[in-house]
Amino acid sequence: MKQKLIGMALSCLLGTAGLRAQDSIQHVLADSANNSPVWDRESGVTIWNDPDSTVSIYIPRWEVTSNVTLALSRFSGNVSRNLNDDPYLLMVRKISYNEKDRVSAWRLGVNGFRRKTEDFNGGFSGQVTRTSEENWASVVVGREWRRDLGYGFYAYGGFDARGIWRNSTSTSLQFDGFGTNTLIVTEAKEYGGSVGGFGGIAVKLHDRINLYTESILYGQLLNTERSFSVNGVRTSLEAKQTFTVIPMVPIALFLSIQF
Repeated sequence: MKQKLIGMALSCLLGTAGLRAQDSIQHVLADSANNSPVWDRESGVTIWNDPDSTVSIYIPRWEVTSNVTLALSRFSGNVSRNLNDDPYLLMVRKISYNEKDRVSAWRLGVNGFRRKTEDFNGGFSGQVTRTSEENWASVVVGREWRRDLGYGFYAYGGFDARGIWRNSTSTSLQFDGFGTNTLIVTEAKEYGGSVGGFGGIAVKLHDRINLYTESILYGQLLNTERSFSVNGVRTSLEAKQTFTVIPMVPIALFLSIQF
């Protein structure tokens, strides 16, 4: 029951925000309906020529986006380890317009994290120091096109190319108490990339603030290498190449600010 009430409240909030955004747009258009619009590509300003006055409206050229769901998850300590579920944490878009007021954008997104832990165990048989380190990184470059749906909503879609890199290392140094040390290192690497399409829907919370969600469909090629070594003697455990098709339904909310 509580979840239903929260869902209904969120729906009302988004609907109200969309109507307000649409209403503000309609007022601008109504005020300028009797004038002749002139759009300056270089400055990004639309000017309505009026016998009595000149009205200028700034058109956003850039957009900065944050993955709100992932940011809150990491803040609470629940770190996602699957870059397929969270393609980007932050994204920057360069927005462009054509003569028919159609909106498109180049997009660049990044994601990643680093984690390092160290354990120490001691006893009668000796002591063990174990260090684990994880590094993930993902970069997304793409192109998107937007279509206005009215009432403050718009749909968008496009294509992405993405690069992925992951490295995980675990080092264990064991002292047996008789002057003999054993160093054990386990390492795993993944690197590769993917290409595919995406699509989503967004709502304007304000003239320059958007909230949206998106789904993706990628074809991904990954190289995986795993090895194990004892005192410098290395043994390869795995070396393979994997191709997968990755569909992802909308599971995250993204907040964008335009300027």
